[in-house]
Amino acid sequence: MFPAEGTSTDLQAAAPASARTLRLLLDLARGRQRPLIHLQHNPDPDAIASALAMQHLLRRLLNVEAVLAYTGLVGRAENRALLRWLKIQIVPSYKFDYSQHDFIVVVDTHPGAGTCRLPAGIVPDVVIDHHPARAEFQGVALTLLDPAYGSTSTMVGALMLDNGVALDERVATALTYGIRTDTLDLARGGGPKDEAVFEQVFALADKRLLGKIERARVTQEYFQILENGLRRAQITDHSVTTWVGPISYGDAVAEIADLLFRLEGTKWALVVGEKEGILYFSIRAIQAEGVDAGAVARDIALGHGGGHESYAGGQFPLPNDMEPRACFEALKDRFLKAVRAKRTLTRPLTLPPDAPTAESRQ
Repeated sequence: MFPAEGTSTDLQAAAPASARTLRLLLDLARGRQRPLIHLQHNPDPDAIASALAMQHLLRRLLNVEAVLAYTGLVGRAENRALLRWLKIQIVPSYKFDYSQHDFIVVVDTHPGAGTCRLPAGIVPDVVIDHHPARAEFQGVALTLLDPAYGSTSTMVGALMLDNGVALDERVATALTYGIRTDTLDLARGGGPKDEAVFEQVFALADKRLLGKIERARVTQEYFQILENGLRRAQITDHSVTTWVGPISYGDAVAEIADLLFRLEGTKWALVVGEKEGILYFSIRAIQAEGVDAGAVARDIALGHGGGHESYAGGQFPLPNDMEPRACFEALKDRFLKAVRAKRTLTRPLTLPPDAPTAESRQ
């Protein structure tokens, strides 16, 4: 994790990095009375857990209560179960006047990213994120950004554990699930620090509640989206792509991408859906030298995407003169070109692309 620019080099040499980082954070937060923690758009378990842990840290060390604000919606069944079973309260951002809050922390996203929907003119005091950024954040007092971590939950968990900040069972359970989901049980993007933090928070977590969260019930719509995705999926060389059509929550494309990427022989997967004039897409890629899903996401979405080497995604408004399906086809063409898939090696995954779907039969 990297402290803000302007930190004394003598201080950097005199104190362990984690202790120095915590001191910088507390110095900024001390005396503030109305902190707000801003989550990424359509918050996932990593964002929710990171925000809860930061709220816990501020409460325990400074005796101040932060509110948790989010944009978008929480659509995935497991994510809603995480909020319900752990009694985590996150509030839609439109209910807050950000200018009335004297300390703003952004977690699991950063200014300039498509998943960071801060109100216009609002500059956060602190940014904590494990996603790579392409530019410095102007005006941010403290930036903790480290793509070497597999999750933001690991970063916040390490900050507390390394400095002896006690975790309760609720926070430990959330951090466990945040790390587990963002790293696919430590198999994707994680490292030694993720493993060490996971081991400690898992020991403190409520395993019964973890089981309830992971086995959350899903709606009928989930299976309709799944059917559409499977029937429309095409295998092109080493890649699989599909258009799932209208969705009620952005995470749906990530769920289907995770499933399709399990297809034997697949090196790349692209899943695209549409919600209220916004095109959402998710990319999965095999972990190999020279493979960068984040770079592909940025290129094919003309800057509206990003992510990590093996998983990425993005969202952008539909052009006024283009239908959603046509926009998907254009995005898919750019994707197949970027991953060098041979178009001549194209076949349906299950049925021909024009086979009836749940949507077409309604």
